[in-house]
Amino acid sequence: MPSSLGPLQLPEPGGKRADFFTFDDPELGAYHWPYFAVVGPEPGLKFLLTAGIHAAEYTGTLAAIRLGQGLDPRHVRGTIVVLPLLNVPGFFERSVYVNPVDGQNLNRAFPGRADGTWSERFAHHLLNDLVVHFDRDMDLHAGDMIEDLEPFVGFRETGNADVDRESRRMLDAYPGVRWASRAVASGDRAGMLYAAAAERGVAAMLAESGRNGLVEEEAVQRHVDGVRNVWRTLGLLVDQPPQANEPPRLLKRNEWLRSQDEGIFLCRVRPGDAVTASQVLGQLVDLLGELLAEVRSPDDGVILFTVTSPAIKRGGLLLAVGVP
Repeated sequence: MPSSLGPLQLPEPGGKRADFFTFDDPELGAYHWPYFAVVGPEPGLKFLLTAGIHAAEYTGTLAAIRLGQGLDPRHVRGTIVVLPLLNVPGFFERSVYVNPVDGQNLNRAFPGRADGTWSERFAHHLLNDLVVHFDRDMDLHAGDMIEDLEPFVGFRETGNADVDRESRRMLDAYPGVRWASRAVASGDRAGMLYAAAAERGVAAMLAESGRNGLVEEEAVQRHVDGVRNVWRTLGLLVDQPPQANEPPRLLKRNEWLRSQDEGIFLCRVRPGDAVTASQVLGQLVDLLGELLAEVRSPDDGVILFTVTSPAIKRGGLLLAVGVP
């Protein structure tokens, strides 16, 4: 009989399964999540790959589906599970940033609560029913429907030397990116999936590739190649040796700039641009075109992403500056 891992049914060693599952929770049970599971003929690490926690970040979801479909059990050592779409409620709604059931950002809900909102319940069950039972975790992202983006990777520095070392090992194995960021433990970026995994002792990383909700082959293939190279580096995928690549440069900080006013954002930079401290990155104007504020860089750095919608609420995100 096939074994199980939390709510997932796994195939026999040497087998593959593509199916749907749900969580044992009255609020979540109306939804079903797609997954691929491959168990190699030999034991090894257990690896969880997720995507689509932001429903309109299509690059990650499409790459995860391609990766899941392409896995051959004969070339796997250990267990690989792929969840290509976490924000199931938001996918066909084309939801930007949030889960439409409760309006919360799923990637700010971790570690979650068993008796909380829909998003908090989802985070609780994903973390405790699945993530903590794996040895490695990787979460795929892209620029959302209103974000242009420079590809980059990231991890949560926990202070646990073993977890941090293995997270960095995965990070360094993802080719085709110049920059790596550290997760922030508090503030408006607390509650992320890969950070929660690392805090629970599961070496984890995220990877960003793609922009504006577009399906661009180069961005999808970057994720596919990156994940496969991570798998090969860890000895999970044994079809060929891992690719040697230049590790990304680790940023000291990732500064997210937000608006103090409601208005129209006229951005003057693009992702990947090098910027200097106090450089004007854009202007915020009102609906009569009158200047409200200039947006300046907090330090020398690189633009990691920009919000491409000009309509900005007070406190709304504008762009990010990575500081080397």
